[in-house]
Amino acid sequence: MVGHGKDSEAQDAAHVAPQEQHSTVLSMPPGKPKRPLSGYVNLMPWVKHFSFVHTYFVYVFTFYMFVLAFYKGYALYYPEGRQAWEMALIMCLPPLQHLRFFFGHWGNELGMPYDLAAFLGLCALTMIALFYFLFYQAYVMPLDTNYLTVAVLAIGVEGFCGIMNILQTMKLSNLTWAETMLALFAVFMVLATSTVFIVKELLPAESWEEHYYKLITQ
Repeated sequence: MVGHGKDSEAQDAAHVAPQEQHSTVLSMPPGKPKRPLSGYVNLMPWVKHFSFVHTYFVYVFTFYMFVLAFYKGYALYYPEGRQAWEMALIMCLPPLQHLRFFFGHWGNELGMPYDLAAFLGLCALTMIALFYFLFYQAYVMPLDTNYLTVAVLAIGVEGFCGIMNILQTMKLSNLTWAETMLALFAVFMVLATSTVFIVKELLPAESWEEHYYKLITQ
């Protein structure tokens, strides 16, 4: 009878286990070991250490962004409302980065499709916000260009790792068409923002100035 009871418990556990399918770390019970997607392996295991170092770099350059923003507001003239807009955008960067690191860590470790898609989407949004300060803010100083270029490159590296892992997830799991479209859209966002950054960096600034000068003199 004891053996029969153990067999019935094992059969019940076998029936329950397949039902516990998770698409995001947010649906997993807290305080328990988190299991990755079946057959999933992080193709870029070094990205965990890279992101750890990147977090400290984010703290440093965000602090410099606040310091330079206060300095520019004191020493330079801003159009009406421009300084408040730029300060508000700087204040949005820390929560964006924290969410990006959270979903990036668990997404790359567990291979959950929603986590990886959220990570890639946040990578693209953070890059777009940094693009503004790198190319379009009211006053772009040489120090801005130096650390913002490194910041965008670091996000691009992490985004590439996320793309490799989400493609593996799409291969291993049976995603619905909506989940597949979400994953492909997230990949497209990162590739599109990375392409814009490369084009803007490779195209000399003088060509933009000459083109603008020709337009205003015609």
